[in-house]
Amino acid sequence: MQIKSSAIFQCPAKRAVKLASVAALASFMVSGCGTGTLPSTTTSAAITANQTPYKGVVHGGQQPVSGATIQIYTVGTTGIASASTPLITGTTVLSDSGGGFTIPAGAYSCTSATEVYMTATGGDAGSGNNAALSLMTALGPCGALTASTFISVNELTTVAAVYALSPFMSSYTNIGAGSSYATGIVNAFAMANQLVSSANGNIAATPSGLTLPVSRIDTLADVLAACVNTSGATSAACVSLLSATSATDTIGAGLAIAKNPGSSTLTGLWSLASSSPPFNPTLTTQPNDFTLQINYTGTELLGSYGIAIDANGNAWITNEAGSSVVKAITPTETTSSPYNAIPFSTATYSAGGILAPRGISIDRSGFVWIANTGGNNVVELNSLTGSPVAGSPFSGGGISAPISVANDSAGNAWVANFSGNSITELGVTGTPSGASPINGSGSLSLPTSIAIDKSGNVNVANAGTGQICIFNNAAILQSCPSDGILVGATSIATSNTGNIALAGSTTGATITGAFTLVTSGSVNTASPVTGGGLTLPIAVAYDANNNAWFANTSSISEFSGSNAVTPSTGLGSLNSPVGIAIDASGNIWTANAGNNSISIFVGLGASTTTPVAANVGP
Repeated sequence: MQIKSSAIFQCPAKRAVKLASVAALASFMVSGCGTGTLPSTTTSAAITANQTPYKGVVHGGQQPVSGATIQIYTVGTTGIASASTPLITGTTVLSDSGGGFTIPAGAYSCTSATEVYMTATGGDAGSGNNAALSLMTALGPCGALTASTFISVNELTTVAAVYALSPFMSSYTNIGAGSSYATGIVNAFAMANQLVSSANGNIAATPSGLTLPVSRIDTLADVLAACVNTSGATSAACVSLLSATSATDTIGAGLAIAKNPGSSTLTGLWSLASSSPPFNPTLTTQPNDFTLQINYTGTELLGSYGIAIDANGNAWITNEAGSSVVKAITPTETTSSPYNAIPFSTATYSAGGILAPRGISIDRSGFVWIANTGGNNVVELNSLTGSPVAGSPFSGGGISAPISVANDSAGNAWVANFSGNSITELGVTGTPSGASPINGSGSLSLPTSIAIDKSGNVNVANAGTGQICIFNNAAILQSCPSDGILVGATSIATSNTGNIALAGSTTGATITGAFTLVTSGSVNTASPVTGGGLTLPIAVAYDANNNAWFANTSSISEFSGSNAVTPSTGLGSLNSPVGIAIDASGNIWTANAGNNSISIFVGLGASTTTPVAANVGP
């Protein structure tokens, strides 16, 4: 019996005025929601002390690996990259001459296990025993392993696993997440199988509109295979791979590449792929970066604009030209088995008078707030049903061409009114505050973006002046810092350490992209910040490591404070992205207006609690 993780269900806080419309769904809610523990992926009925035997095979490229030690680990639960627990004890499982192995009954127990993965270490792929050989595959719920389960372990499954799990991983014996990131690691296991099937070891099948980075996955697998299919760490291929990545085994090498995909030293490893590589097609030239970028261009997307992630990892995208909102459903909500290719699923909502929507935010209770620019109002949807809540749309409080919306910790929605040169505060029922509209004594000028920080302050980006205006949670203006250079301010984001990043262009003829960094209410002396591939950045988001991610004209950039993390070319290949968000699995999402698409950069950022409102205060 397969049991899905409880983490895929939402548990909105009870707000009677809004939950009446979802009373019929009450029977689907999970009683364990909100307990703050790593989600259980099995029930007592699915757990047995002595699991039935199941089989698998280990390959290095297309060569069987004999004598590899097989182990199953369950992820750590005490924090990011906490120690994993080996489950096979009291016996040693080795692959045979054909690479096959059998996990005997009684070799392991799922009693204390959640998400599990398998490793194959050491062994002979045809050139002698190789101590640097290490391969893995991400499995998923331990309780779903049955007698019919077949598992493939090769370089493709290794690449998929290390990329999807990299935000939770420091080595193959340290993969874990604390309760705050439980949903993220569950979804990361599912993502690994969306890239490569753990059942057959091949690139996963995809539905119409979804494109996987096949040639990059193949090339990365070929790079690892160059070392796997040798006699060990002293072979020329292993020396090149391990020295460049500062690793001691091939899983560690793959992880180093996943965590530093823009390093020219690491992208240069593409040359290790032989003239007759085991996995095809491959990259024919050295890539700009080794990010794994998934693209989705479904016909339901039309003018992709804003993007926000809910507590389950679902992405909500405003469809400006399509006058709708598209929900990209997280893999764990659509999979029927953790061992099969997982379909990408979407749902489209247009009820409630949605017209040319732009900004979008999700509050702590899971309700979706939409800056309905064309409708000159704010629409609120129930994320379980996609239907408008009672009283929606909301048009009071001086709302005028609303372009951005953000939620504070109390569930209030703050709206940037582009035409009104003001902001509006809406309570949880959509009622405007008595002070709205708020213009800061005329300080606001064409506000384009709004963000709440950890102290509960409301931060507003002004395109008209290129500055930030900071209000406290009582809507009283505190200051409007500016570096005097940034113009065309388009987006604003706040970090957990108090930094504020304001993205935009500058007046300098040779500078096409920059951002202003504000710390503790004052402009950082490094501002305006440039480099790292910044090119007319239009959207920004912070991850849990307090690194800022920017959506540029055709790429994304990452900064730690004022220091560029990404190379001068940025990362990825995008078409006019206007929205960016980070999920609890560390995936970076962009909404791309230029070609009506969304992109997902697998495991590129830090695991970040979603929705964003969960990270703000007081």
